[in-house]
Amino acid sequence: MKIVCSQADLLKGVQSVQAIISSRASLPVLSNILLETQKDKLKLAATDLEVGIKTEIPTEILKEGSITIPAKILFDIVRELPNQDIQLEVTNEYKIILSCGKIIFKIMGLPKDEFPIIPDFKEDNAFTISAGLLKEMIQKTIFAISNDETRYILTGVLVQTSNGNMEMIATDGRRLSYINGGKLDKQGKNKLDVIVPSKALREASRLIGEKETGDKDLVKIELTENQIALKLDSTVLVSRLVEGKFPNYKQVIPKDHSTSVTLDTEKLLNAVKRVSLLSPEKAESVKLQFIKEKLIISSMAQGLGEAQEELEIDYKGANLETAYNPKYLMDVLKVIKAGQIEVELSNAMSPGVIKPKSGEEYLYVIMPMRL
Repeated sequence: MKIVCSQADLLKGVQSVQAIISSRASLPVLSNILLETQKDKLKLAATDLEVGIKTEIPTEILKEGSITIPAKILFDIVRELPNQDIQLEVTNEYKIILSCGKIIFKIMGLPKDEFPIIPDFKEDNAFTISAGLLKEMIQKTIFAISNDETRYILTGVLVQTSNGNMEMIATDGRRLSYINGGKLDKQGKNKLDVIVPSKALREASRLIGEKETGDKDLVKIELTENQIALKLDSTVLVSRLVEGKFPNYKQVIPKDHSTSVTLDTEKLLNAVKRVSLLSPEKAESVKLQFIKEKLIISSMAQGLGEAQEELEIDYKGANLETAYNPKYLMDVLKVIKAGQIEVELSNAMSPGVIKPKSGEEYLYVIMPMRL
């Protein structure tokens, strides 16, 4: 194998795939990036056996071939090289000679046959969705997943399509985040009803961000029996699905409420952030007191002190007190773009619902804490 490519292209390719590699890889080859020639392209791939990413960059092929190279070493080297052409040559002993001008590195690689196969993307049965919308849907749900591996089903995000719409739902049992992204640009033969691991969605969001995509850029989504694949330009991400049945989330969403309050999103976020500085460490909570024309947000930590902030609001209902985990409140307030939100409540111990005053079909259910 012998190729010539630009430092910028090679760095971009390595950056696209190397982020998923685990520092505690079970096999030496899983710490490597696969480089393989194909026509006038260089294909790069990495996997941790759960998620795989592959991409391609323009390359001058002097000799066909393949090799796997330690990802960290390759990234560190290419990042520090000048923005010039790089020549990469592989000898029979799997030694890689990487040269850029008068700079030469010699490193050891491993053969391709030890590297796991990442399935090809099948275009004929793909859904299509705006890249910007997909990233937004991920950002508005992924923070609500469970980190408890004993509740494996809840460590991913439920992705569903019905009537041409795409929905994403995440819950950890104490809160639930739901978004309907609206009509898909193109719908394939199969309907989606799958649980996608959080790592795959985080990587998808990262790739969309790195490519600086806009609303007109599209992500293609392909579903197989136990895998999901996402394609953006020449980059493909493939992930195993979380096996099992997601709980009936619709039962968690309150069907009615006695009180609805409109609040300024940014003002509430900043107030909760300040007041939570004195919330108890072991049982973080902030109290919300809805009184006529005002909302009082307060917290108290034994032995430290207490904090309180008052917001003027348009509220004319009966006095109502409830308490929430401040992190759970801030998580959702950070991702809502609307300037105003609606908070729907019934009583102190009933779930609260937070949603944008106008705009996207998004809601967040949050369980209260004991006062």
